[in-house]
Amino acid sequence: MAEQLWVSAKRWLYTTNHKDIGILYLITSLFLFAAAGVLALTMRTQLSAPDNTLLTANIYNQFVTVHGLLMIFWVLSPLAFGFANYIIPLEIGCRDLAFPRLNSMSYWFFLFSGVMMILSFFFGAAPDLGWTLYSPQNAAQFSPAIGFNLGAGSLILMVVSITMSSINFLVTMFKMRAPGLKLRHMSVFPWAILVTIFMMLYAFPSFLAAVVLLYVDRAFGTVYFSSIQGGSLLWDNVFWFFGHPEVYIVLFPAIGIIADIIPTFARRPLYGSKYVIGALVAAALISFVVWGHHMFVTGIGIVSTKLYTV
Repeated sequence: MAEQLWVSAKRWLYTTNHKDIGILYLITSLFLFAAAGVLALTMRTQLSAPDNTLLTANIYNQFVTVHGLLMIFWVLSPLAFGFANYIIPLEIGCRDLAFPRLNSMSYWFFLFSGVMMILSFFFGAAPDLGWTLYSPQNAAQFSPAIGFNLGAGSLILMVVSITMSSINFLVTMFKMRAPGLKLRHMSVFPWAILVTIFMMLYAFPSFLAAVVLLYVDRAFGTVYFSSIQGGSLLWDNVFWFFGHPEVYIVLFPAIGIIADIIPTFARRPLYGSKYVIGALVAAALISFVVWGHHMFVTGIGIVSTKLYTV
């Protein structure tokens, strides 16, 4: 019995099969979704009655922040990778992703980073600023807990995981399609994943740079985001350059799934699929030039405000 359990566990621990890793992504995302759900239910319980003392103000803020970060980084995006891992090779006619071991490593980075974020509660205090982690409140003098550093480290690990997965899918979809399968012949779901991957490759590195600089600020006393020369505004710019495309990064895979499911069960081809794909590409491009509308009240200047309004 023990030997059978070890054989089964060994399969999942060492697997590089795209279907297995897709299942691991989906299951892990659902577990982290449950963890985020527990935080949300606890917050709602706190708000269910006046003068409730279930949570202190600081712990409530920690729950709000970690709930938001888990849902954005460890649930929605990895769910898309789970479906993509399982389905994309089947839809484009290849046996596996281009780099199976890189695919496995990206999953384990994702898992460990999620565990690190949850463990941040047990190291003084978890991040407590909201999922945007605005400066200068994210500086060490305002959020001194070691748990905040652990949370920042988990974000770095998660972004590295996403970047590795994005490169893997990009190479797979451009170099390993079945003979004769052109990009224009792919269905909407592979196209939605492809557009999402390009957005990830441009958006997440900026966020990675921001979190690395934040960690350096906190660990080594630099002042990238805490200086009076506009450090907090620098964080806003870099964060929202990532944050606005992230809205579409979590949306597009769902659109692709729906655009594949409905024609399949209706037994009809998707009407205007080229226009759907074109709309995805256009929305992706526009998402990178409108991040400033999140910053209208930060003093960015009237010209910039008018530009982003247009």
